[in-house]
Amino acid sequence: MQVSPDYFQLDEVKGQEVALTYLKSFLKHPDKIPGVLIFHGPDGVGKWFAAERFSRQLLCIDQNSCGICESCRLFMRGEHPDFIQFPRNKNIAIGKDKDPEEFTIRWLLGNRIIFKPHVSQKRIVLFPEAQRINNEAETTLLKTFEEPPDHTKFILIVNDINKLKKTIVSRAVCIPFHYIPQNMIRSLTSGLDKTFKEYYGGSLNPFEIPEDVIEEWHEVVREHCHDQILILKLENWVREQMTDRKGKKIKIENVDFLEMICLLLIFEYRTENFDSNIRKVQAILDFKTKLHYGIPALEYFLLSQLFLKLSTYSR
Repeated sequence: MQVSPDYFQLDEVKGQEVALTYLKSFLKHPDKIPGVLIFHGPDGVGKWFAAERFSRQLLCIDQNSCGICESCRLFMRGEHPDFIQFPRNKNIAIGKDKDPEEFTIRWLLGNRIIFKPHVSQKRIVLFPEAQRINNEAETTLLKTFEEPPDHTKFILIVNDINKLKKTIVSRAVCIPFHYIPQNMIRSLTSGLDKTFKEYYGGSLNPFEIPEDVIEEWHEVVREHCHDQILILKLENWVREQMTDRKGKKIKIENVDFLEMICLLLIFEYRTENFDSNIRKVQAILDFKTKLHYGIPALEYFLLSQLFLKLSTYSR
């Protein structure tokens, strides 16, 4: 079958040679693809990008992501019946015993994967934020992950593999994604309507936030983070951004917002007299670690601790 100019191939994923070695090898032998794959690594380095391209090629009638067959056309319209993508920014529950809600685990196990695929030879179930599967739902998935149907493959995307149960990780093949070298990021962004931002580290806009919004945040951070008094005003500004949901320019989880502020703070402290700012950077890294403990409202307590330290270390 002819291949469409609509490219959408795995080769578009850059800077992830290890992950591509896994995925291309699997696509050469579709019947040997493990039942559960975990794409893990930092945000903004291509996990989602790779999962979409891997999925379309596996589901393609000719298994080459032709862009022409019924499967490829349904996939690109977001209507493929054999590609089940759980929603982002939503916790995943086990669901009711009877008539479980859509996109719950009991709905998936009882209403979808028990049937054969409709269009393709395989079915893919994608969890774009696998850490949102709650404890009861995760436990219910264990048996299915241990003996998944031959026609169904699961892809779990997560930034920190430690957020998943060890019993789930042990049933999967884990595919690592790493930070992209900054010279490659410069090359990738040079052909796009984007500018290279060093504060992303080795990621490409990890939280998919409009660049003008991030620049606005960066200006606030830059003006306040180097002064003992102003840094306390910065804390107040951060809290206002977290609580004023109606006034937010974009929809973003508080944890992701705080992660972005941490990137901006680290950038400022790294580029201006780093030796004298080492303790501040360490305080931010400690904050980032505790931020993902999953305890409700913990971020507000941690925020107070962080800015107290930053203010103290600015004396």
